[in-house]
Amino acid sequence: MFEGQPLPVSAIEVLATPLFLAMIGLVTTALLRLRFQREWTLTVWTAYQIKRVWQRLADESARTGGTITSHALGLICWALLGSFWEFQTLSEPSPHWGWTGAGWGILLGCCTLLTRHIGGWIGAWVTLEEEAVQRGFEVDRHMRNWLLWLLIAWLVWEAGQNIGFNEREVIWSHLLWLWFFWLAIKWIRQIQSIAQKRLHFSWGIAYICTLEIGPSYLLYCELG
Repeated sequence: MFEGQPLPVSAIEVLATPLFLAMIGLVTTALLRLRFQREWTLTVWTAYQIKRVWQRLADESARTGGTITSHALGLICWALLGSFWEFQTLSEPSPHWGWTGAGWGILLGCCTLLTRHIGGWIGAWVTLEEEAVQRGFEVDRHMRNWLLWLLIAWLVWEAGQNIGFNEREVIWSHLLWLWFFWLAIKWIRQIQSIAQKRLHFSWGIAYICTLEIGPSYLLYCELG
């Protein structure tokens, strides 16, 4: 009676690659929590106690291990975003979808990180505000950790809705709204950091537009 009809694909099968990446993200998060207390604390404070982050940054410098672990979390976040981008471009279910997109996401994350740091170093050289630029780097790194955790929570929720392959565009739209929410919080934190450091207003606007709003807008135009 049902001969020739494709079998329905479960939500777990649909989201297998993102769920695997989320598991890697949770393991890396546990490593950050257990081994690098300073980096973990600053990441948590960045969301709701930004003044304590500024005070802590003034008292001590970042540790290499914690910084590398946070950057690893950021790359996992980019991999998740890339896998979902590939998902919404598919025309039919594929058992191994997501890995190509994850690879492109990691590559884009590396390029973005490199470009941001080169731009920041040039900005610090021009404005002589190295500390303010360094604060911008710190906020960006910690907020990327929060984006990964938001993505994991949202992914678990989507998996629980028993979604199917045909809902991929809806999933992508949900992801974009989550990304916009995260961007708004990050930009608020960046503006607060600039205001607290009393960086010249024009330089602060140039930093936000060049290294924050500009790249985000270009990425949205390309992927949205």
